[in-house]
Amino acid sequence: MQELVGRLTALDATATESLKVISYFDALVDGHANVEVLLRGAAILSGCAAGFSVDGRTVRVDDSGARRAGPPGDWASHAFGDGGRAWIERDGAPHTNDAMILERLALALDIAVERTSPTAASRRALESVLDPDSTAEARSSAIARLRLDAGSAYRAVAVPASTAWSMTDSPSVVLRTPVGSVRALILEARAANALDRAGQERMGIGPAVAPEALDTSWASALVALRLTSLREPVQEADRLGVILALAESEHAARTAPDVDAVAELIRTQPQLEPFLDALAEAESVRAAAQQLRLHHSTVQAKVTALEHSLGFDVRTPRGRVRLTLALALHRLAQNRFD
Repeated sequence: MQELVGRLTALDATATESLKVISYFDALVDGHANVEVLLRGAAILSGCAAGFSVDGRTVRVDDSGARRAGPPGDWASHAFGDGGRAWIERDGAPHTNDAMILERLALALDIAVERTSPTAASRRALESVLDPDSTAEARSSAIARLRLDAGSAYRAVAVPASTAWSMTDSPSVVLRTPVGSVRALILEARAANALDRAGQERMGIGPAVAPEALDTSWASALVALRLTSLREPVQEADRLGVILALAESEHAARTAPDVDAVAELIRTQPQLEPFLDALAEAESVRAAAQQLRLHHSTVQAKVTALEHSLGFDVRTPRGRVRLTLALALHRLAQNRFD
């Protein structure tokens, strides 16, 4: 690094200063500097106050590195870790290396917090509990770290990472999944059962299991989340029955004519999705009309028109089953949470 800095000095002063910033923070990280040392370094390098906020903790220092009281303002910032934010309190136009200082500060804080924070340790333990490839020893250690009671039942819960979660006392971690970033939580079965379903955004709830089986509850919770819709934003794995078994199978999302037909209808006429949900759920066209608050003849006419697009009659029990499965597999294939 020092050799590269020397070569660049004569060519590009700005690039040289940027490399010095990188080298500076790398040295602090290698030396296991704590978060306050990192923050003071950023403040001294930038010549203005700097701060960070993570896990409900906020720290600010002035340009001399001394602690500064008060809440943060609306400054240029850089995210790090799970919900962390670092900033530089620069009045006026940013200086040349502000962006680089802020980026390296955020990276260094992410590493330091992961090393020392009890919350970060809990997140790592949660990852181990939910990982099907964890060893028995790692799982047992993680269960102890999370203080899960071996005699109690727990449910894994999956919500999109973008969803604000108010139950801050519940351990959670954002995981990368094949369908995007998803927040994983563990709730005691009784607490999960008591959740206000009507007030929640999209959520998948896994079955109640012993702590050592939470990886299976998580797998089902993730599938349940993928099967949510605007009409049913909360899905419980326990209530999905054979649909869950079908969705969990390796080849469940393969293209099928019914799924293709439903996907095309929803693509071209998005407003039809609640209508299709009502048809699949109701015992008859008349009952669907009541749910949708439409006249029976209006719904009957729409159903007749849909039969050609779907290729089957949704007014029969078999047709409703086909529509239910097609909608489920369509959501399994299409729902993403990035």
